[in-house]
Amino acid sequence: MGTGQTILTIVAIVLLGTNVVSVNRTFTQHGIVLQQTEIGLFGVSLATSLLEEARGKAFDHYSLIGFPTVLTQLTPQDSLGPEPSELRANWDDFDDYNNLRDTVKVPDVDTFYRWATVCYVDTTNPNILRNYRTWMKKLTVYVRGQNSSDTLQMSYLFSNWSFR
Repeated sequence: MGTGQTILTIVAIVLLGTNVVSVNRTFTQHGIVLQQTEIGLFGVSLATSLLEEARGKAFDHYSLIGFPTVLTQLTPQDSLGPEPSELRANWDDFDDYNNLRDTVKVPDVDTFYRWATVCYVDTTNPNILRNYRTWMKKLTVYVRGQNSSDTLQMSYLFSNWSFR
């Protein structure tokens, strides 16, 4: 084999090696993106399921026995959360989800940490939190995967009203 053929062979091997490394890097990046997407989808699902669960509850503990007509009949801001004797399976009103913290393990995907807050919000601008009772509560759920760099945040507004 001559010098020209040797140089062409070396160049071909270098090009092939570069191509193999590039393809390997692409597959690795694709796998990471796929994993992050899967973690994100499960995170959205876990947040949505908690919001849906809370939506099915009464607006307030006191609305279980009748329809509140004045704000003083609602749970005070500093008492939002489950009653001391209440287990999660027995939560019956929206604000029981205040200060919720739990961990959900999804096999072969990730371990997810969920936490939630409930607060009263301004009825004309729900982005303004109030430290006093209003006719509107906001549940905010946070979900973070153990292998994720982002925290997912989803909110739901619940108003107490009736047709008259």
